[in-house]
Amino acid sequence: MSATATLPDTVAPSQTQAGPRRRRSRRWLRAVIPFAVLVIVWLGIGIVHAIEEPNLSDPGTLSPTGTGEHGSSQLADLLRSRGISVERVTSSAAALRVAGGSPSTVFVPTPDYLTPSFFARIAQVPSVRKIVVVQPGPRTVILGGLPVFPSVGRWVTRTVAPGCTALASVGAAAVLDTVYQFDPQVQTMNCYRGSVVGVEVDGTESVYVGANDPFRNNRINEAHNADLVTTLLGEYNRVVWLDVHAAEPSPAVAPDIQLPQYRRDDQNRTNTGNSTIDAFPSWLWAGLSLAMVTAVLLAVARARRLGPPVAEPLPVIVPASEAVTGRGRLYERIAAREATLDAIRGAAITRMTHVLNPFGGKPAGAHELVRQIAQRTATPEPAVHAILYGPAPADDAALAEAVGRLDTLTAAVLGHQRPNNQAQSQIPFRGGHP
Repeated sequence: MSATATLPDTVAPSQTQAGPRRRRSRRWLRAVIPFAVLVIVWLGIGIVHAIEEPNLSDPGTLSPTGTGEHGSSQLADLLRSRGISVERVTSSAAALRVAGGSPSTVFVPTPDYLTPSFFARIAQVPSVRKIVVVQPGPRTVILGGLPVFPSVGRWVTRTVAPGCTALASVGAAAVLDTVYQFDPQVQTMNCYRGSVVGVEVDGTESVYVGANDPFRNNRINEAHNADLVTTLLGEYNRVVWLDVHAAEPSPAVAPDIQLPQYRRDDQNRTNTGNSTIDAFPSWLWAGLSLAMVTAVLLAVARARRLGPPVAEPLPVIVPASEAVTGRGRLYERIAAREATLDAIRGAAITRMTHVLNPFGGKPAGAHELVRQIAQRTATPEPAVHAILYGPAPADDAALAEAVGRLDTLTAAVLGHQRPNNQAQSQIPFRGGHP
């Protein structure tokens, strides 16, 4: 009795056991963790910096009676030891009353708490010869009409040399923090890289200091801080010290604001003749050039390929079953049903070709291959063509059905089995297509 093979019209999808649950990818942690660490470090630094900075609302901060590390009692004692009287006042109105009389220096360690009109009014007092202001903020500068403007601020105060003739005898001091821009036509001094500047308006000299460190008890003995502050405040025999630690009420009518005119020299600009290039400092172009060179070198280092790709053996031996399983899971993950079926069809066609042409001859084409298989298995050519070259499956069930038909056809070819006339396989036609 001859062996026969029957191609079923439908093949039930194979029942496969659910594989182990795939672990969730955590590769995103590689990108998040470095930035998270950086943010935590910066937050820690910011918190420590905020704790170390003096609290200007504390009554003892920069006060002649404050004995704490942020107080200024040591400065007041130094001034008194030189025969300079220190008169402490707690409001701008009291300062205007007390300032009259003998020539005096008005010391304003917390200018942002005062009413903006105070600076214009105190400059009109005849006996006030000098005003020393510590770190006025942008709001105070604008509303008070001060002839300077803060342009640069540092994270930590730096000790630098005076760099000017007015304070050349003082020496280096920890005062470089805020740098001020001003009109050079009215300047009286420009020291410590712009952190201590003096401007004379209507016969009254105003000195603006870019850091409060030299005035505090915990830093007055560092470098030449004591010499600097006593030189600034000790020019006259009387100091009116505004000890204000809360914002004073603003006037009902805003003062007339006159913004000062600032000028900038060209010492740090280029001189190439191109207006666009000369509008920016040379360090900016140097930084951009360095960034471009770094980007090119990084691209070269990342590429590391000067020729065509070279095949290299795998560093380990991977079992065929694992490779097939892994490839199948990748196809499943991206729903590549057409690619999956094409790969299975290609392998099946290769196996059947070896049986149909054992001496290495290949069919002339797909039509010849279909004809030979149809003759060998007694299956209609349209059905064979649909199995080998049919359309891509629309879902997983259609994919399983197509693979089942392909397996049955391959088994019939490889096993030299021919279906009899009574059990001949017929693949149904649906809408004119098998």
